Amino acid sequence: HPGRGSHSPLAAGIACPQHSDEGPLCESCPGKTTLTAENAVEANKLSNNYKFGFKKWKSHVTERPWEDRSEIVKELYSDLNVIKGSAGSTVTCGNVLYVLLFGWWLALLYVVVAAVMFLTVVGAPYAVCPNSTLFTPVSPFSPQFRPFHPNSALSAPKQPSAVTPVPAPQRAAAAAAWLCLGYPLLALAHALLCFAAWLLVFFIPVAKMSARTARRVLLLPPERVRVRRLRMTEVPLEAEVILCCYRAVNAYYYKYTVDGINVFAVNLLPLVVVTLVLGYVDERNRLTSSPVKFTLALLSIMPLSYYIGMAIASISAQSNFAVGAVVNATFGSITELTFYITALIKGARESNKCYEEIVKAALTGTLVGCVLLVPGLCMVIGGIRHQEQRFNSRSAGVSSALLFLSVGGVFAPTLFSKVYGKLVCGECHNVTQNPLGRYLCHSCHFDLMHSNGTLYYSHVQPLVYTVSLLLPTAYLIGLFFTLKTHSHIYDIHISDCHMPGHHHSAVVHWSRWRALLILLLSTLCMSACADLATEHISPILTNSTISQYFIGVTVLAMVPELPEIVNGIQFALQNNLSLSIEIGNCIAVQVCMLQIPILVLFTIFYPTNFTLVFSDLHVYASMFSVVLMNYIFMDGKCDYFQGTVLVMVYCILLAVYFFAPSPSGC
Repeated sequence: HPGRGSHSPLAAGIACPQHSDEGPLCESCPGKTTLTAENAVEANKLSNNYKFGFKKWKSHVTERPWEDRSEIVKELYSDLNVIKGSAGSTVTCGNVLYVLLFGWWLALLYVVVAAVMFLTVVGAPYAVCPNSTLFTPVSPFSPQFRPFHPNSALSAPKQPSAVTPVPAPQRAAAAAAWLCLGYPLLALAHALLCFAAWLLVFFIPVAKMSARTARRVLLLPPERVRVRRLRMTEVPLEAEVILCCYRAVNAYYYKYTVDGINVFAVNLLPLVVVTLVLGYVDERNRLTSSPVKFTLALLSIMPLSYYIGMAIASISAQSNFAVGAVVNATFGSITELTFYITALIKGARESNKCYEEIVKAALTGTLVGCVLLVPGLCMVIGGIRHQEQRFNSRSAGVSSALLFLSVGGVFAPTLFSKVYGKLVCGECHNVTQNPLGRYLCHSCHFDLMHSNGTLYYSHVQPLVYTVSLLLPTAYLIGLFFTLKTHSHIYDIHISDCHMPGHHHSAVVHWSRWRALLILLLSTLCMSACADLATEHISPILTNSTISQYFIGVTVLAMVPELPEIVNGIQFALQNNLSLSIEIGNCIAVQVCMLQIPILVLFTIFYPTNFTLVFSDLHVYASMFSVVLMNYIFMDGKCDYFQGTVLVMVYCILLAVYFFAPSPSGC
């Protein structure tokens, strides 16, 4: 099976039975973390997850041995031809929902086709059904090979039945009538049903049934197919089971993968194609409007972020440390940077200051969201399953220190402009009608360009460039500290839990060259989608009644990070909160120490008028978020209440941005 063994819960944070989760290793090390891995590639990926600056990835990059899978996961990849001894009641919510959505009209279509086959006379054998058992409204004219009753099995007798043989010319005429009049319509219906059920994910069993019905069952001679109720017989004797299904809906299909790719990412891939076609073919918006294209482009970023993340994890797991570090440093922030750079270029071409403000809002929203929302959600969801969760406070302290440093460096030019900038107001009114009295002024801001821009060009701009060089340097020092000189603070141990004689060689989903090709193609598509998003965001910014600040800190900031949020939640559910926290911290650190300096340095080669001066709201929200996060993480343990505090503070900040007036120039 192409998807078999391609998905499994990650073993991170789960120790082998013979190992303890924590235990003193040395006086300088607070404890050790034991990880399980099926092979060397998975061990390398698990180790990379704990390396600062490397992308944290939850899913397997290799096929997991089939015998190690749980029975629940094995059922997802079954071929729907296994008869169970006891399947329980078939009256389930999923089966009833199937009847309401698909079953009734499919049964009605079979009735119509059966009537047509009767009218042809020669095709009557394809319409008569002596044992009709359907998971739909039953009709006496429905064909005998309908496979949709969840408590019945289709079988093909291995030996010819003892009935009067049908002459060959008559069989040929019946088959011709069926292939011309009956089969095309039913095959089309099953194809549409298969497509719709696959998109719904949890209805994938229905998609499998429809696919097998169209490919095999509908093409078998009627005398070769029998429908048997499972309550009448456990196993069809002397027959091959063609199709047997008990449930139309399976809630565990969110784990289903195709060649290692999660089914949701597979289903969203056609959305990328539709977005690119509509965006570049329908340039005059004859088919769709700009808001629709913007929404499609933004949604397309999610699967592309997933493919980029998996490609980076696959290359890093199959390469040495140097290659993995280069790939993570080069493509780790490519999703966000493509959008920011295209937005700044468009703003420079149109001389529109609003695009710069949107980029600053998105940068702040990513920082605040990764500091508050990501760890907060992980604490809440993980705390529901685990009463108290512990994490490596020392490694979290390294990220926290870098966050303090990065936030201080990023907002240093802003504080400098507040101290030395000239306060300029757009409109002032004398409240007391006295020339020496009080004045009420509106639209005040600190002007850095007075006196022909002496303050900006002589003081602020050199400070911005200095900070943009110091922050990446501090990031490299942090990498050297955590990965080389003090790597023991993570204290990660990889162990093999397989019994002797049961070791498995690594079968990777994506080879290094394939992963590199997918990485480059995904990056190219990401750039195109970012270009479309910035191209069609103007109507939303100009016509929306919602503050542009709110649009930037929510939609533009967090949608590209959804795959990372899902990874963090999955780690937290496995009681591995350390990785959940590191996901948010690493993204926040990269925003301040890599993405912002790259944007500043980009303006040297392509003038975009991007200045590293943020609004007061961005400064206060970012600093307060970092201080609160460090306070929560001090003791190295947390629960759902502390996670709730982080989420609530994030919601309060969102409310502030929602009611804040739009930035000047928008």
